[in-house]
Parts: sequence; structure tokens; C-alpha cells
Amino acid sequence: MSSMIVVRAARHVALAIVLVFASTIAACSPSGPTTPAEGSAEREAIFDGMRKGRENADATFSVRTLKVQDGWAWVVADPQSKDGAQKFETESWLLQKTGDSWSVVAQPCAEEGCEPAAEIAKIKEQHPQAPPAIFAP
Repeated sequence: MSSMIVVRAARHVALAIVLVFASTIAACSPSGPTTPAEGSAEREAIFDGMRKGRENADATFSVRTLKVQDGWAWVVADPQSKDGAQKFETESWLLQKTGDSWSVVAQPCAEEGCEPAAEIAKIKEQHPQAPPAIFAP
């Protein structure tokens, strides 16, 4: 009879340890979008993805919004030349991470007459796996 009590107690202890471990992992994992710190490797990798295919591959970005979650990033920024002498109109990008690099998968129309809300809705429809929270203002 006492060995049965020991087995039950051991099961309860094991279950308690598993629950504490799972709670700790959940508490350490961000539940929503994050913004990589200035100068961080992740932020620079995102900017490198935004520079690919640009006429000015040395562009820098004055960030208005940068939200990252689950391998997706939404960026709204003002591109400018490296020396800051040339400033360009605000642009937005949806990027997806593959391995260690980021690639632009969508960019809404920014031309006059384009409706920003409709453009974002279209991007969300085309990329339903992108977390909706990254698009929130």
C-alpha cells in the first residue's frame, strides 16, 4: 500500500514540474509582436531584406513602425540616402524570415489614389499566416 502512495506522489511531483516548466517557457515567450532593438542583428537583417532590389542599395531607414512576430515583420519607414541628404516617401513592407535572412513578400501601393486600408487588407488576404497583430498601429 505504501509503494502505491509513493508512486502517486512521484506522479504528482512530475506533473507539477512539467507545469512549472511549461509556465516558465510561456512567460518567457513574447505573446505579441516585438520591436528589435536599434543596432541589433535582427533589425539589421530586416533592413538588409528591405534593401534587396532597391535602386539605392545603401539606403537607411527612419522607422515609424517595426513589428516582428513568428518569422514575420511589418515595417513602415522613411527611406533616405546613407548621408541623409536625399529623403524619400514613406514606404511599407511585409517581410518573412527564412533561415537567418528576411525577404520582402509584399509591399502595398503607395501611389496617390491607393487606399492604405484596402492595400493592407489585400496583403493580409494574400498572406493569412502573417500574424494580424503586426499590422496594428
